[in-house]
Amino acid sequence: MTTPLRVEDAAPVTTTEQAQDRVADLVGHAISRQLWFMLLDACGRQIPLLIPVDDIPLRPKPGGAADMAAAVVRLLSEHGPGGSVILTLERPGTAALTAPDRAWARELVESFGKVVRITGMFVAHDEGVCELPATVADAVAD
Repeated sequence: MTTPLRVEDAAPVTTTEQAQDRVADLVGHAISRQLWFMLLDACGRQIPLLIPVDDIPLRPKPGGAADMAAAVVRLLSEHGPGGSVILTLERPGTAALTAPDRAWARELVESFGKVVRITGMFVAHDEGVCELPATVADAVAD
C-alpha cells in the first residue's frame, strides 16, 4: 500500500510530465464532470489547496472561465507569487479528445494563459490522465 501524497512533502513540479504525474496521483480517473486547479509557487512547490469546480457545462461559454482565472491569480498572488497553475478537465469517457475537450482547451488557454503561467493542462478520463495540449485549442471545436 502506498503512502498518501502530502503536497507539502512532494517534490516540486516543473515539467509537464511531472504535472501529469501529480494529476494522476491527486485526481486519478474520472468520476464526474468538473475542473480541477492545482496551484504551484514560483519554485514549483504545490500550494496545499486543491480546487475542484463541479457543475461545469459540456462546453464552456466564451469568456466563462475568466472569473475562475482571476480568482486563481488572486490566490497565487497571496500564497505563491510568481507561480503557475495546473488545469485538469475531469470527464467520464475514453482518452480520445473530443470536440468539447477542445472547446475547454481553447477557453482555458484564453482565460488563464493571459494572466498566469500554465504548467500543464490535462483530461482525467475513465482510464487515467492524458495531456490536453494547448495546440488542440486552435483546432476547430465543432
